[in-house]
Amino acid sequence: MLWDWLSRGVASLRLRLILLISIAILPLGVVAVMQTSAVVADAQALQNQALLSRTLRAVNTERALLRRAYGAAAGLASAVLVLGEGSPRCTEVMENFIAGTEPYSFAGFISADGVMRCGSTAEEIDFSASEGWTTFLADPRPTVAINRNGRATGQSVMIATVPARTPDGAFAGAASISLPHDLTDTMLATGSDSVQLALVDGTGAILSASTGIENTERFDVVDIQARLETLGADGTSFEVARADGTRKIGVLLPLIEDRIFVLGLWEGGFQDYAVPFLDTTAPVFPLLMWLAALFVALLAVDRLVLRHLRKMQSKMQTFTLDDPADGFVALDRPPEEIESIALTYNKLLAHILRDRQALEQSVAEKDVLLREVHHRVKNNLQLMASILNMQIRTVDDPTARAVLRRVQERVMSLSSIHKALYTDTTLATVRADRLLSEVVQAVTSVAQQARAGIDVSVKLDRAELDPDQAVPLALLTNELLTNALKYLGHPEDGPPHVAVRLAVDGQDMTLSVENSTGPAVIDQSGPEGTGLGRRLMDAFTMQLNGSLEIETQTDRHIVRMAFRAMDVADTAPPTHPHRDSPALAGAT
Repeated sequence: MLWDWLSRGVASLRLRLILLISIAILPLGVVAVMQTSAVVADAQALQNQALLSRTLRAVNTERALLRRAYGAAAGLASAVLVLGEGSPRCTEVMENFIAGTEPYSFAGFISADGVMRCGSTAEEIDFSASEGWTTFLADPRPTVAINRNGRATGQSVMIATVPARTPDGAFAGAASISLPHDLTDTMLATGSDSVQLALVDGTGAILSASTGIENTERFDVVDIQARLETLGADGTSFEVARADGTRKIGVLLPLIEDRIFVLGLWEGGFQDYAVPFLDTTAPVFPLLMWLAALFVALLAVDRLVLRHLRKMQSKMQTFTLDDPADGFVALDRPPEEIESIALTYNKLLAHILRDRQALEQSVAEKDVLLREVHHRVKNNLQLMASILNMQIRTVDDPTARAVLRRVQERVMSLSSIHKALYTDTTLATVRADRLLSEVVQAVTSVAQQARAGIDVSVKLDRAELDPDQAVPLALLTNELLTNALKYLGHPEDGPPHVAVRLAVDGQDMTLSVENSTGPAVIDQSGPEGTGLGRRLMDAFTMQLNGSLEIETQTDRHIVRMAFRAMDVADTAPPTHPHRDSPALAGAT
């Protein structure tokens, strides 16, 4: 018994593997034949990739033209929403676009009711009853369709259509741009002499062809829709037989996302590009040898290594603190190296069992102590805020009262931060949306008491941040919101309002604070500010590695701060947020 002899006579795993692998590699003298087969396969793969690349290069001009059409339609849609579809300026924009853009023959905007009141022909056209418009309304997204007799141009055209939406997301209509088939078919025909090209949509309908849109029968040999259902992101090639007995290589690949695809029929078949092989039966023998060698190698690895590792893995997986004794490993005649690993594992397991209880107790105590620290800091800050409030009541000077009130608000913000740190389920992260909600409530409650009738809107996406980012974010929110309330104005069409928004897109986050403008809600005749608030805003933004943007519109003032959240998994354990804070140091 070879395995028993190896187990008793050879203890080293290295020697066992050398003996068994030597047996396994004996039949591999014919590996050159297998390498030849691999070369043939690689050559076929390269030929397939070359056909895909050549097909894509042949339609590069059409792809650029269609992408420009999509982009231009989106731009025209935005312009119409601003100018108004019934405005003379709207028609002028469409006419100027067509006059200055040679490849396109028509541009227009169709309202949500299906009527085009703004177009490059200055003619009102009703599309509400057309099948194409009904289909587009069912799924309003960027599309390309054809019309053999365009209602606006009278030509056979491809029509690129892009939906238009209002700022609140409501469907407002669609912008369309027409490309004449005389142009697109000619461009496809000049792409290559050895291939016939066609552009197709996601349903398999042909949009344009190098043979002319009126003569697409040559592409009927391909079941385009069936091919599209199994098409991958890199495209595919296949061989098709024509009715006259000739064969062609078909190529189908995406051109623009999942909306437009290119179909190419190349002259000849795969046999024209195949590499002749030595003999059709030659790969069979090396395949059998490879299987035999593989079997021997796998059997050797399983007997010498895998069965022992599987047993160790099973013990490791079933190990629990409820029954730790079941986790120890006992192997049957393992190699020296694996036996050494098993002994080390058993020793490590015993050490873990001794230390785990003490470690759990230590961690629990530190967690309680840290939460208690945050709790007491919060209580002390609230006490300071109460003392400041008492002091404010005794001060008659408005300037001093305002300064003390700002200090009190900042102290309360710090108190809210420490409350969030000890009430959260984990000390490693902070629910930023809850923290900001408390800050907003604390600041606006004072403003609502002093100035009733203020509309406060808060929309905060769920976000978990490292405390080192949550702290400056909360302090920045306090400064921005206080500043917004200070300069709050009465708008013409409603009550004064303030809006706080935290938008989360993966790790990218944007904090925005908006306030209405108009006649001041607060009397601004007092002394000018010291500029400390703006310095704090800049300091907190710098600490977050963010960017601060200020936008002033007719009826509102908006401040946005965009930053990127740190990966919580990679952050250090929670620290004391305000000790040696760079933001506070930079503001002094």
